[in-house]
Amino acid sequence: MKAKFMVLVIIILMVLTGCASKVEEVEIKTAEDWKDQHSDVFASYMSNSEMEETTFGGSVPIDYLKKYPELKVFYDGYGFSIEYLRARGHVYALEDVIHTKRPKAAASCFACKSPDYLKLVTEEGDKVHSMTFEEVTPSMINTISCYDCHENTPGVINVSRGHFTEGLTHLDKEYKPNDMVCGQCHVEYYQDPETKEVTLPWHNGLGTDGMIQYFDSIEYSDWVHPKTNSPLLKVQHPEFETFNGSLHSGFNLSCTDCHMPQVQGDSGETIKSHHWTSPLKTVEQSCLGCHQSDTTSSLIARVEGVQGQVEARMMEASLALQELISELEKETNSQTVSNQVLEEARYKHRVAQFKWDFVFVENSEGFHNKALALKELDDAMRIANEGLDLIR
Repeated sequence: MKAKFMVLVIIILMVLTGCASKVEEVEIKTAEDWKDQHSDVFASYMSNSEMEETTFGGSVPIDYLKKYPELKVFYDGYGFSIEYLRARGHVYALEDVIHTKRPKAAASCFACKSPDYLKLVTEEGDKVHSMTFEEVTPSMINTISCYDCHENTPGVINVSRGHFTEGLTHLDKEYKPNDMVCGQCHVEYYQDPETKEVTLPWHNGLGTDGMIQYFDSIEYSDWVHPKTNSPLLKVQHPEFETFNGSLHSGFNLSCTDCHMPQVQGDSGETIKSHHWTSPLKTVEQSCLGCHQSDTTSSLIARVEGVQGQVEARMMEASLALQELISELEKETNSQTVSNQVLEEARYKHRVAQFKWDFVFVENSEGFHNKALALKELDDAMRIANEGLDLIR
């Protein structure tokens, strides 16, 4: 009798445990599911399939390796020296990450490319991050859409990426939802070497010096340059970090004020545009409400003037960085300085390239924060020249 009772208890415990561990399946509603209820918003979202360019930016997938051949030197030994195309619109995010020729480190490469990745992690746990890219590809069906910003409640902003909310725990500041919902993916990040989980290096703040200090403290590098033996870091797309502290941020503006202006839909209803493109394509709606003394053409000229100045400074810094890499390669092959001096020069390479890359990969071409962009490029040039002085 006692044995039967124990068996019954075990069965009950198994049932209860099974029920407790069962995760409710996540439903992903995409733009198609809402197109009848929100037809004007849906139409503006579908405009993301357009590919247009501006003088310094846009969404036409140009080949950066052809436009900036020095990138093959900077990224030598890393995936971005194999293929580096300018990103197209958000609706192409999933397609482009699947078909890129660059190697994929793990499943977490999908973290910001599809809401289906959120669904998979919720249903199967953190083990998903370290699965291979190929293992989860069949489950990735939907590209960036309504769920990423609203989950299944239109009009309600939801920050859906756990890596972003975790990153915020290191910052002593509150941010507006309209900035956070964009910033959850438009950030600098790395994949944890063990878990492959997307992680934000904000432990010492949003600046490049704090990030480098953090990466140094955990002895992290994305790869070792094959010509210089420098342990290097690859920046992603730090729009959130760059915009914070900028002129427009100081006026209490958010990403959505400029990139999602109020427009008139096909039905005549005023909506918030879901065509996430350059404000230079929507100057009247995005800019002239504040810049009332400007015209469309004069304001575009001002913006492109800033971008042109940053581009010119970036090319100057590129030359200094190329020279440092060239001299480091020579010194690595026929060492004439001490190991200590050589390692110091390699560290200068690491820091200078990170600061240069921080500006190069940021998608506003320097406009989000001109002062910061120019400072980072000046720092990159100065540090690259310090490296050259060490080995000459």
